[in-house]
Amino acid sequence: MTYARIPNFSQPVPARSDSPRTGRRRLSADGRYLNLPNEPVPGEIEPWQAVAPVRPDTAYSRSLRFLDVGAELLAAFVIVGGGMVLTGLATLL
Repeated sequence: MTYARIPNFSQPVPARSDSPRTGRRRLSADGRYLNLPNEPVPGEIEPWQAVAPVRPDTAYSRSLRFLDVGAELLAAFVIVGGGMVLTGLATLL
């Protein structure tokens, strides 16, 4: 009885190439579009804008941030307090 040969997956697979000199495959894309210049695109953000928040520092914006933090703290107290009350009620059952 003959069995199929099990491939050795610990070795890299030999790559097929269209060019025997370089060993790399030629892409089917047009060569003019492979190395485009790094020009800015209109409407694209700069790299520093992606990591640095640009916030106005006015009394109005500070008050909104304060209310946002206050609301999150109040919600945390309600969630924790509600869990404690429900735990206390569950022990009475």
